[in-house]
Amino acid sequence: MLKRASLVVLLWACSPAPSPPRPAGDPLEARRAALSAELRELVTELEAAGRYDCCIETPCKLCATRAGGCRCGEGARAGEPVCEECALMWARGKGAEPVEPGSIRSFLEAERRATGAYGDICGERKPPR
Repeated sequence: MLKRASLVVLLWACSPAPSPPRPAGDPLEARRAALSAELRELVTELEAAGRYDCCIETPCKLCATRAGGCRCGEGARAGEPVCEECALMWARGKGAEPVEPGSIRSFLEAERRATGAYGDICGERKPPR
């Protein structure tokens, strides 16, 4: 019985706390939804203007906010790094270019490989790959 109770306590302690229900008409949720819609509209307009060439199924939003355009599609086709959002989506199988998924790396990963600056991860110095 003690083992079972310990397991239940351990599982409960490791479970993420459920988020509280949002009240109807939550102003923060309304702002988030409005920003998300505006960002989708910006990406659509940047695509129409020829300034957005993304490499994933649903275009990233990171490049729109950071650079006002996206060249990740061009970069992926040329074997160059892509933004962190695109690299994550490629890892999740959401890539949309005719390239080997394993060849995709983010700008951050490329910088780490170039400089060897992986830093401490979980208390251990990680060498470059």
